[in-house]
Amino acid sequence: MPKKDLNIVKGEPELYDEKKKPLNLAMTPTGAKLLDEMAKERGLTRSELVERIARGIIPLQPEIIGTDNQEESKGQS
Repeated sequence: MPKKDLNIVKGEPELYDEKKKPLNLAMTPTGAKLLDEMAKERGLTRSELVERIARGIIPLQPEIIGTDNQEESKGQS
């Protein structure tokens, strides 16, 4: 886990101009382990990893996710 900054006040925004709110995700044990590994490789918490992916700071590749093909299929039906 990354080192805790002693100047951070719980509940106060750290990097963004808003407070984080709790979010529950259901994942397989394998998915959770892989998420932990991805976060650890980057020196982040799982929460911060997901935050950065959602904000586009850590980009996703559409061809891996398969969203491009799904959208194209919907338009052709």
